[in-house]
Amino acid sequence: MDNLTHGLLGYALYAATAPSDLSRKERAGYAAAAVIGAEIPDIESFTTFLGDEAYLTWHRGFTHSFLFSPVMALLALGIVALFNRSFRWKKAYLLALGGVIVHILSDLSNSWGTGIWEPLDQGRYSLGILPIVDVVILLILLSAWLVRRFASRAKAFRWAWVAIGCYTALQGILAAVAVDRIPDGYDRVATSAQFIPTQFQIIVKRDDRFEYWRTTAFAPPVKEKTIVDDRRHPAVPRALEDPDAKAIARFAPFYGAAVNEENDAYRVTIYDPRFRLIRPSLLSQTVEVPKE
Repeated sequence: MDNLTHGLLGYALYAATAPSDLSRKERAGYAAAAVIGAEIPDIESFTTFLGDEAYLTWHRGFTHSFLFSPVMALLALGIVALFNRSFRWKKAYLLALGGVIVHILSDLSNSWGTGIWEPLDQGRYSLGILPIVDVVILLILLSAWLVRRFASRAKAFRWAWVAIGCYTALQGILAAVAVDRIPDGYDRVATSAQFIPTQFQIIVKRDDRFEYWRTTAFAPPVKEKTIVDDRRHPAVPRALEDPDAKAIARFAPFYGAAVNEENDAYRVTIYDPRFRLIRPSLLSQTVEVPKE
């Protein structure tokens, strides 16, 4: 998810649980704990300045792990305590921990891989049922903000969480139905929710090719394009010795390769097939492999 949505979800967590008889400073402390907890897993974003290898190795890694979430919540609470200690530590910590977990779950719901079990499991997992920027969730939160003028804030945001849960469940069901409509016989499949709700792109790995299907809740799937996967080419293992290419192969649920032959070398592109049609340069690394 984008950072605006993460922060708003953290505030929604605080608003749904905070009693109304708190002082302004207490409310600020609890709200800050929840919001910073909902943002702090992205503390590793500074690695973008260290190059693609570092970024893809650390992005959504251990800071997004359920196993490491208690430490991230403690760090968030420590930041809040530098400016405001007008809160009960246990309650503030639970809000920070809830914010961290909401962040992890919301990231898990979209297409980018998330290391939810690091360091025990280095795999990156994604459900692909929500887009990274989800206008429906933003509208639900905005509605709760407006409704709080006519009902209690806690009640308004509790109903918002119910609505978000129902919407997410519906998207998950529709994504499962979309995958079920794809003809059998594929090796791997990945789902990518589109900006418009109920629409999905399904990427299927079938033998030595990728198939791109467009589906909606109200129409049968349509194959948009098929591209050849050159992973079996002998130059690909050598290309994967490149640190950036190796990082992409690790980050993607399954990677693809495109090989172009030149006079004295092969140009091997390692890519994440989920972004190949939309933004070919995203999560893509080209390596020149000399001919032997």
